[in-house]
Amino acid sequence: MASLAEEFGVEGEWSVMVRHRIRWAECDLYGHVNHTAYLVMFEDLRVDHWRSLGQVLRADAPGPVVAKLEARYVRALGFQDEVLLTMRVPGLRNTSFTHDYAVWKGGLCFECKALLVCVQDGASTPIPPEARRLMIERDGAKPA
Repeated sequence: MASLAEEFGVEGEWSVMVRHRIRWAECDLYGHVNHTAYLVMFEDLRVDHWRSLGQVLRADAPGPVVAKLEARYVRALGFQDEVLLTMRVPGLRNTSFTHDYAVWKGGLCFECKALLVCVQDGASTPIPPEARRLMIERDGAKPA
């Protein structure tokens, strides 16, 4: 992963790194990435991460729901740009955890913090033990 980090100008430690080519559907009329497209890009990382924790996404099982997003747009990106999407899990509590996301191309272009709440049957529920263990041991999450 070090070579990917160098190639895209990534700073800091990230547990997930994925190459992505900007699609036309992610752009506005001027060929710039639409502000909402950044959030959709990270939906796939969020789903893949949950599944990598041994969890499923079903209505009858605990799963993450986005409770809060905080985004900062640093530099514009456009159609066909090759970028690196990164994600990390800085912390967790009993029923919630945080994700940091970033998009890189010659340095930081976009960053976002997300608060995710584990829910089941419409109510918050404790993070499943195996998911909690992996977020701490594998992803480096710090319990609060």
